[in-house]
Amino acid sequence: MAKFDCPRSKLIVEKSMFNNPKSRHEYHVRDHHFNVAVDIFVPGCTKLPSDLQDVCPDNDVYWHIKQLPVLELVQLDFIQKFLRRGDFYALSSGTRIDTDNVVALLPNGELILSVTKDTYEELGLEGKPSKYDQRRKPTRYIVEVPLLNKSYQKGKSGYERVQWCLKDRLNLTFDILVAWKPAEGHHIELDTYWSNYTCNKIVVNKQTVLQTTSALSVPSINSCYLASKTRKGHDQNENGRSQIQDNGQPVRERCQDNTNCASNDSDGGKEWCEAEEMFEWLGAISCGVSCAGKPDAFISTFACPEPSLQVSGAVCHRWTGFITPGRIKEMLSRLRHYLTSTNSADWAAITVHGFADSPLSWHKHEHGYSTCGGENLYTFVVFPEDGGKYWYIMATGGNDDIS
Repeated sequence: MAKFDCPRSKLIVEKSMFNNPKSRHEYHVRDHHFNVAVDIFVPGCTKLPSDLQDVCPDNDVYWHIKQLPVLELVQLDFIQKFLRRGDFYALSSGTRIDTDNVVALLPNGELILSVTKDTYEELGLEGKPSKYDQRRKPTRYIVEVPLLNKSYQKGKSGYERVQWCLKDRLNLTFDILVAWKPAEGHHIELDTYWSNYTCNKIVVNKQTVLQTTSALSVPSINSCYLASKTRKGHDQNENGRSQIQDNGQPVRERCQDNTNCASNDSDGGKEWCEAEEMFEWLGAISCGVSCAGKPDAFISTFACPEPSLQVSGAVCHRWTGFITPGRIKEMLSRLRHYLTSTNSADWAAITVHGFADSPLSWHKHEHGYSTCGGENLYTFVVFPEDGGKYWYIMATGGNDDIS
């Protein structure tokens, strides 16, 4: 019988407090640039609280621009009117990160090109081989152009080289998705600025995944507890950090609140669900999978992990499109405020999904498409305790740098 290796994946679990000076929650949100979907799950209520609804991206828009030359993104006029006057995110649409040419533009002015070997040689800009290309002779390259660098000016060699390569050597064009949040007092419609191209404005789509008034079983979790010390491969050090190796899948835990990760080992049995169990259950809910656990169910016998608790209703909404980190930051802040001010739920969660074919995941770390997909997502599980305790769960495929 043939044996196949389990595809590599990575799971990091981190617990901290929002008011901890060393908390990295803002970093995690801000530097995950390209978000295709966001889910929010709130137990113990039958509809999304109005405080949360006010900051959700129901009316947010993004743009789909057809056959836009990359040359348009490196012009000084564009840089002055857009990159220097707001947060501008751009990502090629309909391109595959493992086989096609892909382009991305970050708010800090970094233009990222992930291109094939043939394109790289024809383009003529300096780059480096992709770290996820395992062939002896690289077939994929990464090119970075810092558009906000002081040296990127007319008459400078770097500027002239970029203009020449993208105009005279290879005029790369892409269908591009754009999300732009202009600075206060400054606004230019993209379809006006790029009137020579087809620019379609798209509203972020909202979907109700779950909205029930019936009793629902949810995992019973503790903000101080991540995983059992007796679990296979678990090794917790004196700083409260631990590394779990479970069936070949690396799961790393970090505790940032100057306390050790709580133990769940007791003679009386299991007191709380582990973070990984809860994360799996939350994924099932987001996919609309029944978690009733009926043994005769045809589609799924998946059940809520034990121990669990009963809540009187729950709501889960999903927004899909091109969602900016700024919007997610607002949602996370309002979710935290809702829990601490009402104390109506033991916890709530927000999950953010990145584009599978983005050339980057977090910060400027290269992202690739591995055998198990191009997933790059994270979840904040927020607790109502004083100080704002939270779990941060990051999940990626094998072709991702994480730190």
